[in-house]
This record gives sequence, C-alpha cells and structure tokens, in this order.
Amino acid sequence: MEWIEYELKFVDAAKKKQKSKKYCDQWLGYAKKLWNCDLPIIFTQNHLCALLGYEPIYVYAVSNSPHNFYHCYQIPKKNVGKRNISEPLPNLKEIQRWILENVLYKFEVSPYAKAYIKGKSIKDNVRFHRRQKKVLSLDIKDFYNHLTDWMVYQLFIEAGYSESVAMMLTNLCCLEGSLPQGAPTSAALSNILMKNFDYKIGEFCKMSKIRFTRYADDMTFSGDFNEAKVISFVKKNLKELQLSINEAKTRVRKQGQQQEVTGVVVNYKPQLAKSVRKDIRKDLYYINKYGLQSHLKYIQEERSKYLEHLFGLINYALFINPDDEEMKSYKANIKYLMKKETLNEIK
Repeated sequence: MEWIEYELKFVDAAKKKQKSKKYCDQWLGYAKKLWNCDLPIIFTQNHLCALLGYEPIYVYAVSNSPHNFYHCYQIPKKNVGKRNISEPLPNLKEIQRWILENVLYKFEVSPYAKAYIKGKSIKDNVRFHRRQKKVLSLDIKDFYNHLTDWMVYQLFIEAGYSESVAMMLTNLCCLEGSLPQGAPTSAALSNILMKNFDYKIGEFCKMSKIRFTRYADDMTFSGDFNEAKVISFVKKNLKELQLSINEAKTRVRKQGQQQEVTGVVVNYKPQLAKSVRKDIRKDLYYINKYGLQSHLKYIQEERSKYLEHLFGLINYALFINPDDEEMKSYKANIKYLMKKETLNEIK
C-alpha cells in the first residue's frame, strides 16, 4: 500500500465518524513519521492490543505488573557463579515475538554488532579476527541489567510513538527496570541501544586500523595496537551509558597463545577451544573402550540427554569448521550409537 492510499482510507473512515480536518491532520502527521520509518502505525494502547491479538484486559495486566508473567530461575555460568534468567510465560513470549518481528527488526543496528541478527551467526563474529597479531577481549559488566526501561522508552519516543504507546511497549519488553535476560526482545533491543556506542568505537578502531566486533556483551579487538589506549577509550564511552568493563574477563592474547573469540579459537582456522575438543575426544575414547552403558554408569548421566548433548557439541564444532575430519569421524560414531540405542529400545 502506498502512503496516498493509506491517507485516503484514513480520511474516509474519519469522515464517516464525523471527525474534523484538524483531527485528520494531527493523526496523519503522527502516522506519516512512523510510515517513513517502516514502523507499524500504532495510535493508542487499545490499538496495540488489537494488533497483538490479545484482549486489552490481558495486555494491560502484563504492562502494569510484568513480574507476574515471568518464570525466573538460575543457570550456571561458564566459569563461576550463576546467571539469572527471566523467561516470559507463553502468551507474553508471543507478544514479545510480535514486537520483535514487527517493530524492533525495523530499527537500524551497527555493522559491528554480530549477535542475534537475522542471517548472521557466531562465525560472522570470529572470521574478522583470524590470524591477527593480537586479540583483546572485553566484557561488559551486568550488560542487560544496565540497559534500563528509560532507555527503551526514549527509543520508542524518538521513533515517533506517542507517550502512552511507548510506555506500553516498554513495559511489555522490560522487567524490574531493565531488559530481562530470557525475553525474545532483549537481544535486539540491546543492539539498537548500543548502536551509537558501536559506531564511536568503530570509528576509533578504523583510525587505528583495528578490527572490532561486539557479540552482545563481548567485545573483540584484533590487529597490532596498544591495548591500554583501546581499553581507556572503551571505558570512557561505556561510562556515558552507565556501563562498565568486567575487569576479571579482560583478556589479551598474542600470536603463539591460544586466541579465542566468543569461545572459538581463531589463530589459524576457526575451531572450538582445545579444552572442549579434548573433552569430546576423551568421551569418545571411554565410550569405545568400556562401552556406552559402563561409561554412562560411571559418569552418572542419562543416556538420551548425554548422547544428544554430545551430538549437539560435535555438530557445533562442525558448524564452526566444516572441514574438521576428527569431528566428522566422531559424528559418525555417535550417530551409529544413537541408532543402535534406538533399535535396542524397540526390541
């Protein structure tokens, strides 16, 4: 539909309801700004409810008391401690997916952002940093907790939405004043909110011939550079967003050391870290030596979950490096074991 067609339909509908020219001009001016940004035109909170396909009483309940619509739990972190996950209940998750697909994906993000973007994967992040003299990894501390509902609200206001619509959209995406880790909308919102930061860091890196990418809260810099200057510049710009670096996760790796980018080794060709490959190799060795049942009994694991996890890990290794002959052989081995176990269950 062209804008002129939308405008004529709006005016026609407004006249039938005996609305004035002033009314039409006011709301068409509001709608035109959203139209030009390719954003869905949402006039009121009730209009948003209709677009979402949910009764207003439910959407208002979620918007006013979002904490009642999340399942919160913890999962272990990679190294130490636990990560808080706030997973929206099914209906809210569906609402957030609508917002993600119809609103958030319309916003521009920087080319330096590599996480949770349609058509991109972790390989798009690591490929920039292969065979570099130095790799610097910086982690943003409590990333999602420091991206606030006020930032999200301002984003929707600047996009052209009314205060009431912006407030409802914000409340449907935020929890306890920030982005909930576990909501479908959080990653996309983080990329949008970090756009200006990404461009500032990107321009600085271009001037110094440094390669830069950001994968959610994980920033990577590679090339030949003074890491102290980079860290200082990043800290200064993070501070403007009330964000900071997690000093404990700052890593500098030179040639000759294992250079990792978001868990993938990039010294020569991308592949999983030696420690992960070693664990896979060890598991397959014990399975082949003692048999699957004896190995499962020893490590006290459930058969189906264990094989699925191992198979998934090997598939991930092959996704990173499809030419990995060792992992190809392990995949064939596991597929044979899974088929064998399935036949035994049938018997």
